Amino acid sequence: MPCEECRELSTHTFRSPDDLIHTLRLAAVEMDRGVLSRVGDGVLPGTAEADAMESVLVSGALPDIVQYRFRCTVCGDHFSLTADTSQGHGGWTRET
Repeated sequence: MPCEECRELSTHTFRSPDDLIHTLRLAAVEMDRGVLSRVGDGVLPGTAEADAMESVLVSGALPDIVQYRFRCTVCGDHFSLTADTSQGHGGWTRET
């Protein structure tokens, strides 16, 4: 059952690259607020892999495919964001 904090984060398919960007920004805001936390990306801060990914993002480059998993820190609901960044295809999914 969604809590007050994450109930508005409903499943949807991206309609455009702008929709993907909006969703990535929203996920970042919710992480900053402490509502969402990343789940199992396997990249540990301070590792060569994390440094390489940070360098790519700072340069403005994006990987062709992104896949992130999140968990609501309040109610424990899980979410996934999967997208083709070159086309803006993909979606945000509330996993049940």
